[in-house]
Amino acid sequence: MKIGIMCATQQELEPLLARLQNKREEVRLMRSFVTGEYAGLTVTAVIGGVGKVNGAITAQTLIQDFGAEKILFTGLAGGLDDTIKIGDVVIGAEVLHHDLDMKLMENDQFPGMPTDYFRGDPELLELCRGLGDNLRFGRIVTGETFITAKERDGIIERFHPQCVDMESAAVAQVCWFFRVPLLVIRALSDNADEEVEGAYSENGQWTSVSALQVVFRLLEALGKQ
Repeated sequence: MKIGIMCATQQELEPLLARLQNKREEVRLMRSFVTGEYAGLTVTAVIGGVGKVNGAITAQTLIQDFGAEKILFTGLAGGLDDTIKIGDVVIGAEVLHHDLDMKLMENDQFPGMPTDYFRGDPELLELCRGLGDNLRFGRIVTGETFITAKERDGIIERFHPQCVDMESAAVAQVCWFFRVPLLVIRALSDNADEEVEGAYSENGQWTSVSALQVVFRLLEALGKQ
């Protein structure tokens, strides 16, 4: 089985690259795609960059050029649910854009897309259950802005999400087109509030590892199938 794993930044991916065996590197679209073996699976890992377009073209390349049969998108996110604490991991049961606000949109989606939200792959979601005490299964929203206290309340009121990031909905949209199963796994580095910048810098390294621990356990479960 071929698995594509995406992160937005270097610190989110380094611990994974260290565990891959028999690694080889290919450069496409100015990105380094590293393919190796883990838990009996062929894994291609890549830093996709920040933002929707970066996420989308990276996901498409994983599918078309590297034959990814499933994609895991991991990394950091800002918390939008006061019952979840920094370091907890949100598994994306639902993923949608929060920054679409046009009269032509259908329930905050692009015309022709699913009219509610993109769904995390049911099989991958089920495999995640029991993989950690700090997991939450819920809604992740995406927009091309770094959310702070000023925007926080409006997004919570409109979407009731667990967390926010800048890529996942675009990646989900690509996977929907190609019918490739996707699961988003995000650790909370901050609470998208007035302390966001300091919290992101202070917590980024160790919270990235929290998300990757779930990825490792999920890969091991997939390798046993």
